[in-house]
Amino acid sequence: MKKPKIKKIFFALFFFLFCVFYFMSSAFAQCFSPSKRAEFAPNNIRVLFKANGVHFSYEKAEFEVPKGSGKTSFFAASLWLGGKDEEGDLHLAAMRYGQRGNDYWEGPVSSGGVAAAAYYAKFWSISKEDVEYHKAHYTDPGYWPSDKITNWPGAGRPEYGESTKLAPYKSVSGNSSYTPFEGDYPLLRGDQAIFWINNDKCNTHTETFGKPLEVEILTMAYAYDKPEYEFQHTIFLSYEIRNRSTNNYKDFYIGFFSDFDIGYSGDDYIGCDPSLNLVYGYNGTEIDGSGQSHAYGKNPPAQGAMFLNKKMNAFMYFNNSVGVMGDPAISNEYYNYLQGKWRDGTPLTYGGNGYDEESTNYTNFAFNGDPVTQLGWTEVTPNGSGSNPNPPGDRRGLLSAGPFTLPAGGTICIDIALPFAQDLEGNNITSVTMLKQKAEAIQQFYDNQQYEMTCTENVGVIEKEINRAALQVFPNPTRGQFTVTSKSIIENIELYDMLGQKVYTNTPKKQALQIDITLSRGLYLYRAVLQDGSVSSGRILVQQ
Repeated sequence: MKKPKIKKIFFALFFFLFCVFYFMSSAFAQCFSPSKRAEFAPNNIRVLFKANGVHFSYEKAEFEVPKGSGKTSFFAASLWLGGKDEEGDLHLAAMRYGQRGNDYWEGPVSSGGVAAAAYYAKFWSISKEDVEYHKAHYTDPGYWPSDKITNWPGAGRPEYGESTKLAPYKSVSGNSSYTPFEGDYPLLRGDQAIFWINNDKCNTHTETFGKPLEVEILTMAYAYDKPEYEFQHTIFLSYEIRNRSTNNYKDFYIGFFSDFDIGYSGDDYIGCDPSLNLVYGYNGTEIDGSGQSHAYGKNPPAQGAMFLNKKMNAFMYFNNSVGVMGDPAISNEYYNYLQGKWRDGTPLTYGGNGYDEESTNYTNFAFNGDPVTQLGWTEVTPNGSGSNPNPPGDRRGLLSAGPFTLPAGGTICIDIALPFAQDLEGNNITSVTMLKQKAEAIQQFYDNQQYEMTCTENVGVIEKEINRAALQVFPNPTRGQFTVTSKSIIENIELYDMLGQKVYTNTPKKQALQIDITLSRGLYLYRAVLQDGSVSSGRILVQQ
């Protein structure tokens, strides 16, 4: 009488164990959705980072500046990556908000699956003070390093096929692994930093439906404890992107998605300054919002994002919509935006809203004019000087660099700054002027740094070192006649209009030259290659 019951229990137990085994087997191959998040609050800014690669938002905007004000200038940001393998197949990873799914997971590329993701499901916080104390005391009798030093993820786990070196560190011991008890210490930039690791291999891409690149991304956000305004209001990001696949990627692009919400999201404009590798959001009206707690009200600020070590190849904006000028849905649409094209592959055109299938007046840079002087194509002057401004709205954009060739085992590095500026005695437009001034100061500071934490690139195309201070151009503004001087021999100099078309080139092979050229009124970019191998670039304003 009892045997059938025992038999049923046996089969139920067997089925349960089988399900558990099957689930665990699948889990090791397929990672769960990342859930960790961390706050970073240096100086006068408070931001939130999420482990799925989405920055600055969790149910609401979390890029608060000034800190403690409840006012926010960014809703979301993230890294977009895309390239083609030798067969021409597109591989792509990107995030916007994570509402549909994920393209990034916690930890490096690893065979450990869920276990590895859980092991690396954290953010590591470190300060210059932590490191300096360890360096001064690691030889003291009885000294025990803090958890911030001992838990630094300097080395991967070879038994899971992980990279032997992960988080940057200085090897004092000379050992092949991270050994802080023998003096090894974390390397960081700035005075405060937070570090984390992502990969795009651990599961199916459900945000873009893209084919995985199989890359791991080492990210450090950092800030400087300096009194100057630009440092009190800027977050820096350093990304090290490692190709752990067997594919050699061509036409590889790196993009930084920026959903600027200057307080209230419905009254914003967007623009870019290619000479500064800067994109920015600013208010489309002099008063931000209508009394919302997160709105800035009077004297609204401008928020920027800029490449520090790469030339911006394109800047695309798009709308909070589902049309051809709206949010991308699948991988090839993301890739089109990375290349400076609309969602349907139509090239960006100069003027108006930038979408004109009949026009051949192509450009790589949306709204690349100057809203301060109202010269060129801006949201204030979308159809030229004196034209009616665009209706303000909810803008988001993408600055991208490339194309590069990223070989199997190769590494590429991208450094980004996120400057903020609010002219409390001005308006929405003068805040843009202030932002550009702060961006120039940040770039000059970056160019003069000798970082102990470095990233060694291995790409098919490596841009020459940018040295903006190496060239002097005067007078600026000009009427078309100006002098260019340098301490190094000028091998080549070129001028480009705001459409990216070359209007002048010369190979002077000397340290100074005079240029006399007839140019239309507007902004132009200059780029010079010097004998020491560096590149100097900037902008010049031509007046009539």
